[in-house]
Amino acid sequence: MPSDSIAGFLDHAKSTRVLFPEQVEQLIRQPDVPQSDLTALCSYLLEKGVLTRFQADAIREGRGQDLSFGSYPVIDEIGPCFGGIAYRALHPSLRTPVVLRRFSADAFIPTDTASDMVNRARGFGMLPHPNLLPLLDAGVFQGQAYAVLDQPADASDLGSLLKEVGGAMPAFLAAEYGWAIASALRAIHERGGWHGEVRPGLLLVGPLSIKTNADGTTSRRPAPNATVRLSETGLIPIRPPASVNAPGADVLAYLPPERLDTNVYDPRGDIYGLGASLYQLLAGRPPHVAATPEELLKKVRTSAPAMLSAVRPDVPADLAAFITRMIAVRPEDRPQTAIEVQNSLARFCRPGVLPAVPTPGIPMAMPVSAVTAAPMPYASPPVAHAVPVAVSVEPPEPDGWGVNPNAFADAQDESAADTRQTRRRGLTNKEKSRSKIWIAVGLCLHLSAVGLLVAWGVGVFDAPPETVPTKPDKPTGPNQKQPRGKSS
Repeated sequence: MPSDSIAGFLDHAKSTRVLFPEQVEQLIRQPDVPQSDLTALCSYLLEKGVLTRFQADAIREGRGQDLSFGSYPVIDEIGPCFGGIAYRALHPSLRTPVVLRRFSADAFIPTDTASDMVNRARGFGMLPHPNLLPLLDAGVFQGQAYAVLDQPADASDLGSLLKEVGGAMPAFLAAEYGWAIASALRAIHERGGWHGEVRPGLLLVGPLSIKTNADGTTSRRPAPNATVRLSETGLIPIRPPASVNAPGADVLAYLPPERLDTNVYDPRGDIYGLGASLYQLLAGRPPHVAATPEELLKKVRTSAPAMLSAVRPDVPADLAAFITRMIAVRPEDRPQTAIEVQNSLARFCRPGVLPAVPTPGIPMAMPVSAVTAAPMPYASPPVAHAVPVAVSVEPPEPDGWGVNPNAFADAQDESAADTRQTRRRGLTNKEKSRSKIWIAVGLCLHLSAVGLLVAWGVGVFDAPPETVPTKPDKPTGPNQKQPRGKSS
């Protein structure tokens, strides 16, 4: 019979769903299961793979409360995240892996609150968009805010992939990724929200393929069916101005200038972050680079970045000019809406990659009334969103980003050839036969009309002259009767 400590642990494990009831029943029946020593039981369950090292240590150290949080069984600690700690956890019923973030009570002081963050997470982080990494849950448990995120099985952020690939991205692929992220931002902005920190480190691409280099090392790159998704939607806190509390260079280089001296968050700041990310993808470095945070602050606030066309002469001039406009210092000089960004980038995407007809509007995760954020005064009215389709690309080349660098030109040539072929297409036999019949009918009708016109001209259809009857002459002989009242 299990000891009180083991019995208490098993009851706690069942109530918190760390172990299912059937697992506990199966454990009790095992002849070699320790029945009196909880430490020995933890070692046994760790060896059998029933518990993780994190869970076993928590039990040994008397931290049973760390085994679950908000009904999510915790299996490992990932490490610090903004305002708290991230854990690997399991879905309570599906047992699929998720990421659980627990935020400390004072993480959002003095410019934000935990309740506002939860409202943003529920209102904008759970939008069902193919280019958003959605939140699964968000709330407050035992006075502590938390968020639950999906855990991509095979994905990496673009910042890391840039270092692994070792080269800048083809212009058409950067335009397609930018179009997809702009589509996701549009879904957020048109509901009155903002993301707050668009940068390569938060742009996840997957699935990935593995490339073996000449020296035997391996590197990852996007697979032909890879999709880019924006993460952390609804979880970006309202921070103090960057000049007061400067973040790291990996964040500061993509913040809009207005965030340096104020804590203004709006859609135009997201457009700046996307433009700076596209600059990074095409140039291999962010728009501004400096040795110290102070120097970087000065450059972001006042300096224009190096011309993208000078860094990458092969990038179309119109695309380079538009990205430069996206990272303008003044918000009013940038594109004002995400749909404008979509329309401008679509010109540089491969034919057939973007949808031709918009799909119906995407439903909201919850009513707008439940979200505290107010709609932006310059946001465009809600319209139907075009959901990006999977990118169909050429087989991966030995080098580069897993796409044929000439894919854009090839697709343009193929599209033009298809157009010419369509224009030169001959008629089928059935179409020829139908055409001959209609030509004969038309000729008969034409000849009939001409015949009728000639007949009318020669007077065939004129009416015969009308005959008027004449009166007989009056008699003049002696036997003619005289009218009454007349005398001869």
